[in-house]
Formats: sequence, C-alpha cells, structure tokens
Amino acid sequence: MNMRRGRVHALHGFIGSGKSTLARQLERELPALRFSPDEWTRALLGADPPEELYRPALAGLLRLFQAQWVQAACLGTDVVLDYGFWLRRERDELRTLCAGHGLNLRLYRLQVPDEVLWSRVEARNARVSAGQESGSVWINSWDFQQFQKHFQPLDPDEAYFSPLG
Repeated sequence: MNMRRGRVHALHGFIGSGKSTLARQLERELPALRFSPDEWTRALLGADPPEELYRPALAGLLRLFQAQWVQAACLGTDVVLDYGFWLRRERDELRTLCAGHGLNLRLYRLQVPDEVLWSRVEARNARVSAGQESGSVWINSWDFQQFQKHFQPLDPDEAYFSPLG
C-alpha cells in the first residue's frame, strides 16, 4: 500500500508578519494540523513569561512538536508549522528532516515593513492585556528590537511560496 505523505507548510517571518493568521487559514482550508508554540507557551507559562522559563519551555515544545508533526505528515496529514524559522540553520535542518522522511516542504515567506510589524504587535499586546487574545504572548518594544537582531531573512537560494499564491 502506497500511502500519500502529508505536506509540511512552514511559515517564515518575524513577529507581527501574519504567521499565525496564515497558519489558521491553512489549517482550515487544506485542512491541516497546526503547530503553534505561542499557544502552548501561553497556556503553560502565561501571557508574559520570564525569559528563564520561556526559552527552555519553547525548546521542549519544539522537540515534542517535531516528533508529532513528522509522524502526522508521514501518515498523510498536512501540517502547518507556525514557528517563524528565523535562522538559516533552522530552515536547513527542516529541509534535511523533510527530505529524510520523503516529505514535501512548502516554505512561505511573510514579509511586511518594520513599522507595520510593530503596529501589529502593539495591537496584539492590547488584546492580550484585555484578555481577548488567548493564543499569544505579550512582547515589549525592547524585546522586539532585540529579537530583530537575530532574524535572518531568506537567502536568494532559498525557494519560497508567497502566502497569496
């Protein structure tokens, strides 16, 4: 029996670029199983977790998620990885992992101007503070600026899909 493998949909973009919005859209339209670490860290650690708890929790979740999404995709379910894949090394590791399991990878690039990113984060922070956003964590402007220093845009040799097509 030759079972169809699921497709892996990975979202590359910085905070506020629309990854979670696209992830939910793909989850509904494909359909697909969505993996969004922000929702889990929020449920486990609250809306504004301290850094010393957040990083180890995130690393553990990503290891757990990987085992689950690989198995789901190998069994024929499309998966959406709402992680960001900020580093080239992370994207290369993802490509290698998918290739090793015979999984088709579709990497989406979400890119918007910096001022739009921050305005979206501010609006999301307001919803988080008001208890209207249950799947996100609160991000202050200093952290946002520090995180930007670690973001690596796609290199010219990295194939990607536009979220619109």
